[in-house]
Amino acid sequence: MHILLTGHRGYIGSHLLKRLKVNHSVVGIDIQDDPIRQDLLTCEFNEQFDLIIHLAGKSGVRKSIDDPAGYWRQNVEVSKRLFARYPDTRILYASSSSAYEPDLNPYAASKYVIEENAERYVDTLGMRIHTVYDSKPRKGMFVQKVLDKQLEYVTNHYRDFVHVEDVCDAILLLMKTRYSGTVDIGTGVPFRVRDFTPDVPIRLNTPNEREWTCANIDRLKTLGYKPKHSIEKLLTNNHLDNIIQFNNGELQ
Repeated sequence: MHILLTGHRGYIGSHLLKRLKVNHSVVGIDIQDDPIRQDLLTCEFNEQFDLIIHLAGKSGVRKSIDDPAGYWRQNVEVSKRLFARYPDTRILYASSSSAYEPDLNPYAASKYVIEENAERYVDTLGMRIHTVYDSKPRKGMFVQKVLDKQLEYVTNHYRDFVHVEDVCDAILLLMKTRYSGTVDIGTGVPFRVRDFTPDVPIRLNTPNEREWTCANIDRLKTLGYKPKHSIEKLLTNNHLDNIIQFNNGELQ
């Protein structure tokens, strides 16, 4: 297939690009390549594609509090422009588990509005990706701070951590479907973040963040999806003890 991959230099996109190039022709657009020609708000879309995988956009809950207008432009307006330009092309686009509670912060709101806009087009699928990590996580994110012992505080939140390669596996499976609407990408197993580092102070006042995230991966399971990686194994291998795993709310 001839595929347009937006955000191909991003955290997920850079991993997915390597996998796609094995069997497909891929055109990447990323503002990191050239801010003038690669800005999805202004760039020209001259080619036709068999499939579009739209991963570009601004991420992060806390940063969105300080820059709601930027998140609206780079998430909502960019996606609306892409959908309108390719109304008859299959589009898989990155949403977020945050979209389940869009009232909490501008990032969540932007993802929810993207999903609402995508409903106007018959061949779109929103991928509600949960908390992504790998052994070399993004700087400034929770897993990186845990591994590098830079964490100043933890919360009582539960998060479904999914490895970036498992995310890529899920996207490759979804490419073969005609699913519409939205689909969760995660592991289906939430962890309480404070249990990773029980000696770090706990912060209770986090009004803009979800208390609990857990992906419903039933639709992915029907495609043969099974996560290969575990956040528990990664952190245990880095000599972190006292990790408690919860499965469907029950202590394992």
